[in-house]
Amino acid sequence: MVISNDKRDVEDENSLYVDCRPWINPGIFRIRSFLQNYESEIMKIFSRYGTVILISNLGGNSGTAISPLLSNIAKFSLNLKVINFVVMPFRYEKERLFNSAVSLKRLNSASDAVFVIDNDAFLEINPDLSLEECFSITNKTLVHIIKLMPSINLPPGKRIISTSSSEELGVENALRDSLAMLYSSSDPDSLGKSFLSINGIAGSIGNLNSIIDKLRKIQNIDRNAEIDLSPSRTFDRPVNLVTLVQGHSKFDSYDPLAIIPGDSCLDWEIPESHPDIVLPLSNIE
Repeated sequence: MVISNDKRDVEDENSLYVDCRPWINPGIFRIRSFLQNYESEIMKIFSRYGTVILISNLGGNSGTAISPLLSNIAKFSLNLKVINFVVMPFRYEKERLFNSAVSLKRLNSASDAVFVIDNDAFLEINPDLSLEECFSITNKTLVHIIKLMPSINLPPGKRIISTSSSEELGVENALRDSLAMLYSSSDPDSLGKSFLSINGIAGSIGNLNSIIDKLRKIQNIDRNAEIDLSPSRTFDRPVNLVTLVQGHSKFDSYDPLAIIPGDSCLDWEIPESHPDIVLPLSNIE
């Protein structure tokens, strides 16, 4: 199901159009205020299920606005299991960084698990990629990880998805790419349990064992550390890595107020929104 305030996104009958008239190019808080008009409809749809998986782009107004409210409805109003997959913005999108970090923080507090893919980190280690190529690879990676969900046994919390840029790299070089992407998003000391998906494993078991050992050493964790492995032949990237983050990531630096605990914030329970005020003329926000 697609939920958006952009009509171009919701041509399908399994979609919900958030009508923001009379606003032209509404901001995040404005979209969120209009979404609240559809809360009962959303609850009716969500109540059919035991688990809700939300996929959001926090580099855009719609995803940043809508995802925290949907997560709150599913988790706190319906007491459902909530799993969020989010894509973070590029570093040059400075005007979006703060609100994306606030939305991510809200999703962390209203989810059983949050999977984050950092477009900026991926482009940083693959500067020759076009934006379209970057979007294509990260989108395919999200779909692949969602398909592997039954295999991923990670405790609740926030985790980083990292991947490789080319199917021609080979497993070891692809793992190096994935780790570079991971470390661009998180402090190595904050990393916990990892899930490693290797596509089309070829070669000896000894070579595979060597790769796992290298991963343990690179992550500076002992030999008893938990690293789950999933052989896969359903994806064209050699390696995908999902790693639990047990401390702060670079996304916390987007929000200078992130150091304040949620229980110390006066108005943290309800996501911020603007009141719905109808004016006679179209408005530009």
